[in-house]
Parts: sequence; structure tokens; C-alpha cells
Amino acid sequence: MTMTRKELLRLMPVDKEDVAAASQIVKIGFPTVTPVVKDMIRSMQVADSPVADVFASFFSRLGEQAVGAITEGLWQQNCVLRHTIIANVVSKWSLEAVRQIAGVLTMIATQPDDCNNDLRAILILLQHDLVDLQWLGGWIAFKKERWADRNELLLRIEKALDNPKEPANKA
Repeated sequence: MTMTRKELLRLMPVDKEDVAAASQIVKIGFPTVTPVVKDMIRSMQVADSPVADVFASFFSRLGEQAVGAITEGLWQQNCVLRHTIIANVVSKWSLEAVRQIAGVLTMIATQPDDCNNDLRAILILLQHDLVDLQWLGGWIAFKKERWADRNELLLRIEKALDNPKEPANKA
């Protein structure tokens, strides 16, 4: 079966709760949905979205067939999208599929964000034995040092909030 992008777009979910539409798109299957794959990936950047869950499950089953689209999604600077992809798609992939995106996972491992995608990427790389352990040990030591600095700053902010009349320490 072949469908145009225009036909497929009419079937796409209207919001993050439109599971019926998401399920219909998934049922059409790959490769027929190829014209809207980027739209499906974009739909996964919404937090707490049942539609994102449906699409993530679809991409997790596709494995190697989804490598290109998933790689594009991982390059986006949206930590919620990265979290959905890493936690719900890539974490379920085979070694062969993960190996194809090891470079982008390594890059993510060096970029902490609010969703802990760096640590999730490291865990996947470790699980598949796709990371140099010496490099990783050095990188983890660096991360721990940065987190100690960040924690100290957070404690200073917390103290300032507890004592609003006292001037906050300068950075």
C-alpha cells in the first residue's frame, strides 16, 4: 500500500492524547508511513504524552529500520524528545541497531540535561559494550566534580531562599 504525505497527515494525531489516530498510523506500518516519520518523531517531544508512547513503541520494534529517523531525533536539542527516544526506543534495540547510533549516544553522554539523558546513553553504551571504559571513567569523574559544584550552588540558593533578608553570596 502507498499513501501520500497529505493522506497520512490527515490521519496524524491532533493532540498528545489522540491515541486512536496514533494507533491507526502505526497500524498502517512501515514503510508506508515513511512520509510522516519525522512528524511522528516530533510528536514524541511532548512530555506525558500517550501518543509519544504509541510512537516510541512503534520505533522500538522497527529497530534498524528506524536508525535514520531516530538519529535525527537524537540530534535535536529537546531533552524530552531525547529522553523518550533513549528510554523508550533505543533501550529496547539490539546490539546491531545501537551500534549504528553509538556515535550520537557518545555525544549525548557528554551533554548533561534535565532528563539525565547523558547517563541513560552511557548505560546503553555499557550494556552493549560500545564504550571505552578508560574514557568513561575519566568522564564520570569529571561529571561528579561538576555535580559537586552544582550542588554547592543549589545549597547557596536554597540558603538564600530560607533567609531572604540576608544578601546572597556573590558567585
